[in-house]
Amino acid sequence: MAKLQNVTRAHLGLLLANLVWAVNYPFYKVLMPHYITPVALATFAVTVAGLLGLVSLFWGGIEKIDRNDIYKFIGAALLMGIAKKLLLMIGMQHTSPIEASIIATLGPILVLVFSFFFGIDRFTPMKVFGMVLGMGGALLVIRGGGAVTSGEKLMGNLFVVGAIAASSFSMVWLKGLIMKYRPITVLRVYYPMAAVMLLPFGFDSMIHTDFAAMPAEALWMFFYVILIPTFGPNYLLIFSLHYVKPTISSVFFYLQPVGAAILSVALHMDHLTWERVVGALVVFAGVFFVVRSYKSTISSPMHQLDG
Repeated sequence: MAKLQNVTRAHLGLLLANLVWAVNYPFYKVLMPHYITPVALATFAVTVAGLLGLVSLFWGGIEKIDRNDIYKFIGAALLMGIAKKLLLMIGMQHTSPIEASIIATLGPILVLVFSFFFGIDRFTPMKVFGMVLGMGGALLVIRGGGAVTSGEKLMGNLFVVGAIAASSFSMVWLKGLIMKYRPITVLRVYYPMAAVMLLPFGFDSMIHTDFAAMPAEALWMFFYVILIPTFGPNYLLIFSLHYVKPTISSVFFYLQPVGAAILSVALHMDHLTWERVVGALVVFAGVFFVVRSYKSTISSPMHQLDG
């Protein structure tokens, strides 16, 4: 019963985290490059997350880190704290919020492939069906707006692909590290590390950001993207990986195009069509089938061992 409750909490946490991340795409497009550079925004976000990690040391016990795991934490800082952030923000300059969010749906496939090679997961008909269904729905969300990837957007989309690949690989490669330490411990270590690595490159851009030129709407978007989508959602992601496989965690990426599309319409950056409504329903159906494919393994010893 406790195991089932933790799995349910993990699913709810993944739902919330991906909806929070979906908001990033339209906000990034508003902020960059008109008011702030990608390097400056990435540095602000990672630095704030690093400070939150250090502040969290004032409550809760401090977990000892094995010396052999330091290199893995450095890898986590490079992959999640720097590569994902920088590549995503640079890519957002050259593509649309919804196109960037649809590229994020490559995550589940990449995670499943990486998990297969690492021996963590395996392909099953229901998993494949759910992923294909989810990606089909996400594509319908994009096509519903008539968005066609042009040559000028290709570079931006490739940067976003790089960001999703870095995130997907880290979810699999760091599975052992995540299972070994508490979620708060992981964040306390790799975010400050990432901030130390990124600050020498982004500090100049940070101090030359003209906040006085930002209207009130842009300012609250700025504070959202540097405060909300980093520490909290990543805590939920790491927590979920204690109880579900990386593949089932990554399938919630499919919710991001839906959230990004809804917010883009609300901000008058895009418009709603019936294709996007149907696509959103298909996305949720895809998530349901992938989650359902793991139901029979929740109580099995192998599932408990694999996390």
